[in-house]
Amino acid sequence: MLRTIVIVAAAILACGGAALIACGVHAPGWQALTIGVIILAGTLFERWRYRRIEKPLDRPWQRTNEQFFDPSTGDPVEVMFDPSTGERRYVAGASRGRKPPAR
Repeated sequence: MLRTIVIVAAAILACGGAALIACGVHAPGWQALTIGVIILAGTLFERWRYRRIEKPLDRPWQRTNEQFFDPSTGDPVEVMFDPSTGERRYVAGASRGRKPPAR
């Protein structure tokens, strides 16, 4: 919900900046357009860059030795690797005797 509000606000800001530029108000128009585009790009990049943790996979993925605890939930996470594509996935997994860090 919050992400949608940020995207809509950034799009309105960018469109407002473009309208100001079209009306001849250049300095504030460029400023609003630039800030709107930066916020919009950053919000969309965040979704692409920080992927959600998935359920265990059915395909022939290989388990790596990489494990950590998700900082937002404290649940254990394992890193899986697909040797045919080189893709990596973060999967909810067992902690193998490790305890989550104290908060």
